[in-house]
Amino acid sequence: MSNFVSFEAPDTGEMTGRGLILSLMNAIGTQRITAAQIVAAGSAFGIEDSAMRMATTRLTREGLLESAGRGLYISGPASRPLRDQVRGWRSVRERTKDWDGGWLAVPAGNLGRTDRKQLAARSQALRLYGFAEAEPDLWVRPANLAIALPALRSELIAIGLDDRAMLFALGDYAAPDKVNFRTLWNLDALQARYAQALAALETSAARLDTLPLAGAARETLSLGQAAIRVINLDPLLPDAMIDGALRARLVETMKLYDASGKDIWRRYYREAG
Repeated sequence: MSNFVSFEAPDTGEMTGRGLILSLMNAIGTQRITAAQIVAAGSAFGIEDSAMRMATTRLTREGLLESAGRGLYISGPASRPLRDQVRGWRSVRERTKDWDGGWLAVPAGNLGRTDRKQLAARSQALRLYGFAEAEPDLWVRPANLAIALPALRSELIAIGLDDRAMLFALGDYAAPDKVNFRTLWNLDALQARYAQALAALETSAARLDTLPLAGAARETLSLGQAAIRVINLDPLLPDAMIDGALRARLVETMKLYDASGKDIWRRYYREAG
């Protein structure tokens, strides 16, 4: 079963109590959080205390949070596989290798198409790792991930791929002339997202000191979360297909912004407490 609930907090618009808590735990990497901090975080986003408490109770019931003592919470077992994936944005460079022109393929014709919930989980898991659907029930991506096939398959299954799925490495393939795997990704849109996220982080970083502490906390979480989504949902295409240097600059800028955001949140909690 997929745990993609961790991505449900919106990029823009109104933040929910549920989305805020998951963002705090998953996106910015909070190890543990107190009930008082949860309420204070809600206050920064204009969310009522009762709504934050209710969201905490529901997330605990679902296994996405876990009580670690009176008024203290950590990530629950249901959220940990995807939590680790979300926090993997820092290691983008280490997750790829030089591309030799080969491809990875997951044929899905044997996995069934009647269970809509599982279809969605399958699609989301594969897309999170940069696979695109080349033909109905055939998912592919460049073979430039620095992970062995068995380990990659296990990671995909942990976040929603069917446990009967098979994963292949293709050194070459023959197909009709109109089939070109390289065209499955909108490269211009991907690079535009890198540039937009980078510009937003740089603009925000230059003005954080001018904002009230609650406003700075709110901005670093919202913009940081949006940038992390861009990085984590990026297909990690090879430099032969995409501007890898621009992507690397985004990641390095986000690391600096993340450090600033964590410091701001620590100060905000102290002031609110």
